[in-house]
Amino acid sequence: MGTRLLLAVDRFESGQAAVDFTIGLAATSHAEVRVLHVREQPNSLRVPPLESAAEARVLVEKTLRRLESAGIGAQGSACSEREAHVARRIVEEASRWGCTAIVLGSLRLRRLSAMRGRGTRERVLRMSPLPVIVTPPALGGVPRTMATLSR
Repeated sequence: MGTRLLLAVDRFESGQAAVDFTIGLAATSHAEVRVLHVREQPNSLRVPPLESAAEARVLVEKTLRRLESAGIGAQGSACSEREAHVARRIVEEASRWGCTAIVLGSLRLRRLSAMRGRGTRERVLRMSPLPVIVTPPALGGVPRTMATLSR
């Protein structure tokens, strides 16, 4: 069995830095990539999600096009999950697809819960039996968002 990477993407700069990192890693290791975007559903029903299901699918499609244009074999999907279950879903998908590692972006610690180890990244690190590669945001340059991916 070859190398398979689960790339968990988000619409922030850190998620796009993870895509860039994965392109380099997959190109040198001849890995297949499974792109996953988990659309976070707020725990409170009164709070709307940050993105629609259609926007989540567009993010995955654009990421797949970037990988494929770099010659990387990739598949992808988007799903929805409550905030508290996003990390579990990432780990389950990696296991289901037979991945050898998980790649995630790293947001700077911005909330108290992240500093206490309750962020998605920290939960994936604790839950996963696989190696988890946490990529830092790109240094310098213009922040990348979904809008800049369309170029």
